[in-house]
Amino acid sequence: MAYAHTRTPENRGGISLYLLRGFRSAAVVVLVLVLLSTIIAHGQTLTFQNPRDLLIGDPAAIVDLLEAARPAPVSTEDIGAILRALPPTGEVTKLGAAAQRKVNAVRQLLTATRREWYEIKVIDVPQAAIGLHARAVVLISAPAIALVNAAELQAMAAHEIGHEYVWTEWNRAYQHADQNRLNELELVCDAIAAFTLHQLGKDPSKVIDGIEKVTRFNRQRLGAATNEKNYPPVAERRAFARQIQQRLRNSSRRSRSGHQAP
Repeated sequence: MAYAHTRTPENRGGISLYLLRGFRSAAVVVLVLVLLSTIIAHGQTLTFQNPRDLLIGDPAAIVDLLEAARPAPVSTEDIGAILRALPPTGEVTKLGAAAQRKVNAVRQLLTATRREWYEIKVIDVPQAAIGLHARAVVLISAPAIALVNAAELQAMAAHEIGHEYVWTEWNRAYQHADQNRLNELELVCDAIAAFTLHQLGKDPSKVIDGIEKVTRFNRQRLGAATNEKNYPPVAERRAFARQIQQRLRNSSRRSRSGHQAP
């Protein structure tokens, strides 16, 4: 996820946010050589040496790379098993009009990125949070629905899409308590979200705007998270977001003027 919370490493990977319901107190080839050490598991995992490598090269080429490395969808059979394994209580099924519009905005983003097979669940937990469970279910907490606007919620969902590309590596880093690598992978997902939004004609700055709102909300109401060190400080993420946004602006200007980005 985009901010401090609890993740549960498992065979499929995923987060334990939903489970907290019962504990409420709690050129592409050239770019590949530059950015990646490997593409693993039939293109399903990208390994970035450094998130700032994403500041190198043509953003359009990075988008092409992400498309080439797009993970295969989770099978219908597996999605059914994942949904059956979710807790039987805690889902918010009756949404007001404003909340439903925000959920619809997330669905629109998933459709635009050809991830219609994702399920979306709104859940009743104290934290403001959005996460990707088992690479199949977007979990959005009720406080997050109320807190952020539709564009910010879309942007944070785009960050979760980014986790598809680093799923295996995130779980490896988590299991080894490699906080530095976990921090780097969150920045990678921030960047993937920014590139995704830019490609769709949306504002990439909404990623960090949403993260800042959620982080502030959770700190004020719940205090510091126990796993906060697994996530980069918000100031670092804001600085990195500005670099990515500047890169995207420069690329757009060159494209309009007929020049190719280096």
